[in-house]
Amino acid sequence: MAKELPYFRWTPQEWQNGDISLESYHYKGLFADICSYYWVKDCSITKAMLKKRFSDAQAEVEDLIELGIIKHNEKTDYISINFLDEQFDMLSEKRLKRQEAGRKGGKQSSSKKQAMLKQGSSYKDKDKDKDKDKDKDNINISFDQFWDLYDKKVGDKQDCKRKWEKLKDSEREYIMEFIPKWKKQFKEKQFQPYPATFLNQRRWENEDEIKPKQQTTFDNF
Repeated sequence: MAKELPYFRWTPQEWQNGDISLESYHYKGLFADICSYYWVKDCSITKAMLKKRFSDAQAEVEDLIELGIIKHNEKTDYISINFLDEQFDMLSEKRLKRQEAGRKGGKQSSSKKQAMLKQGSSYKDKDKDKDKDKDKDNINISFDQFWDLYDKKVGDKQDCKRKWEKLKDSEREYIMEFIPKWKKQFKEKQFQPYPATFLNQRRWENEDEIKPKQQTTFDNF
C-alpha cells in the first residue's frame, strides 16, 4: 500500500481529539514515527517487530500500548492503530475494485485482439494445414505398411505414427528392410520391444541385432 499511496491522512481533528494529544511531545514524536513505520509495512507488524525497530524506546512503546493508543493482540502479537487501519481498509477496497475493473477491461481487449488474430491468421493456418497434408501424402512408405510388418502391435498407435512420419525417407526404407532380418532374433513375439520403443531407440541402427548369435561349443572340454 505504501508504494501506491506513500502518505496517509492525519487530520487535525483526529489528532487533537485522540488520546495522544494529552501526552508529552516525546510520546507524540514517537507515535508519529511509529505510524509512518506501520503504514510502510502495510499496517501489518508485530509488537516484536516494533520493539526491534524502536529498540532505544522499548519502554515508551510499552507505555503507548498500556495507554491504548496502540492496540496489541497478545495471542497473535500483532499491533493495530485504528485510524490507519480504517484508511488501509478503505484504500484496499478501492484497489480491489480497480483491479477487478482492469481485469474486465483486459479480458475484453484481449478477446478482441484474439478475434482479430484469428481472422488474420485463418488463411495462413489453412495454407499450413494444406502443406502438412501434402507432406504426409508424399511419405514414401506409409505408417500402415510399417505397422503391418511389425509383429508386436501394442502401445499408442497414433504416437507411433507421429514418430514414423518424422523420419526421413531413407530411414523408413532401411527400417522396412531391417525388420524382417531383425525379427529372426525373436522366436517369440512377446520379447519384441513395443513399436514406439523400436523407433525411439532407433534399433535399426544397431547392426548387432541382426547378426547371428555365436553358439558356444564344448569340443575342448
